[in-house]
Amino acid sequence: LPVPTITHLVFPDEMDGYNVQILTQNFTFTPSAINKDVVENKGHAHLYINGEKISRVYGDWVHIPSNLLVAGANAVSVTLNANDHSEWAKDGKSIGSTVIVVKPESGASNSSE
Repeated sequence: LPVPTITHLVFPDEMDGYNVQILTQNFTFTPSAINKDVVENKGHAHLYINGEKISRVYGDWVHIPSNLLVAGANAVSVTLNANDHSEWAKDGKSIGSTVIVVKPESGASNSSE
């Protein structure tokens, strides 16, 4: 099978925080198969902020409340994971994506880079 790929975009949310759009190729989200046998190129994602796991993600959009980010630069990362939660990898390197989001000193959301 072709190797899965991922990238993601982060958009300020007008009400609070940020919305994350996860863009994958050669990968299918299968939330009903969580904790079951590993199936190639299927599973879910894990969302990390500044290296700390925040949640599992079962589709291509997720919301991040502003209170999960610190003022200034934040690394928002998403990894592709198998049904057993192991990370998909190629050549020993995790298949994931990281975007730097800059939260203003005062305010819910601002820009992403």
